[in-house]
Amino acid sequence: MAISGNIVTMGNLTATGAYLRVSDITTKKIIDTTSDNNGKWQLVYGVACYVSADERASDRPVPLVAPTVDRFKVITDDEPSDPYAVAYANLKTQSTVANASDLV
Repeated sequence: MAISGNIVTMGNLTATGAYLRVSDITTKKIIDTTSDNNGKWQLVYGVACYVSADERASDRPVPLVAPTVDRFKVITDDEPSDPYAVAYANLKTQSTVANASDLV
């Protein structure tokens, strides 16, 4: 699973049609009685970025450095049954990822 999208890399360069893959996910239940999010679920995910799917599949892939799409957090009422699906759906809505589309 991956998406394609336009992102801005470090150095303010635009990578058009970059290959974006959720690289790691953590989920936890929020236990904080002083927070409005008490009892909700937090999903944090990282994103690995490459210039293309071919680059990612190469013997020595070189990732793009793109701090604007490095890590995101999602708060949900229920524990996600498919955290990766939630992460990819959220990634496609991020303002730092333009023209996002699913890759097969």
